[in-house]
Amino acid sequence: MNIQEFFQTLGQYLYMGLSALIEGIHKLWEMIEALLPFGQMPNSIKLFSNNTANKILFFGILTYLILMNIWAFALFGSDKARAEKKQKRIKEGKLMRVCFFGGAIGGIIGMNAFRHKTLKKKFSVGVPIFFVIQLILDSFILGFIGFWTFF
Repeated sequence: MNIQEFFQTLGQYLYMGLSALIEGIHKLWEMIEALLPFGQMPNSIKLFSNNTANKILFFGILTYLILMNIWAFALFGSDKARAEKKQKRIKEGKLMRVCFFGGAIGGIIGMNAFRHKTLKKKFSVGVPIFFVIQLILDSFILGFIGFWTFF
């Protein structure tokens, strides 16, 4: 089998799989609509009326954010220690990804506490931008879920 035949066969399998997936999603949607009264999706009040599920979701998201920030702080400290010892460093992309996916607060604290990556524009501008975006998103998400959970 040459490379052209390989990619043609791969494309056929991907197309068949994607078609089956789309058909399955369509059938699932029809079943959900049939179970709901009047064929409507529930509004937000009904969706967030389960207090136990809201608590689990709230504390799950909060735990994730705390762990990501601890990880970001530890990564900046570890990278600074490795830099001083001239050892293999942590990639800048990994530091930025951890900050992007919820660890911006820990990244900012780690940058300032260890005086690491503070002169690089990528970090001195990028991580605070991630922080502002996360502050807005996290306060909205946790505030919304927290409102439905605790009030």
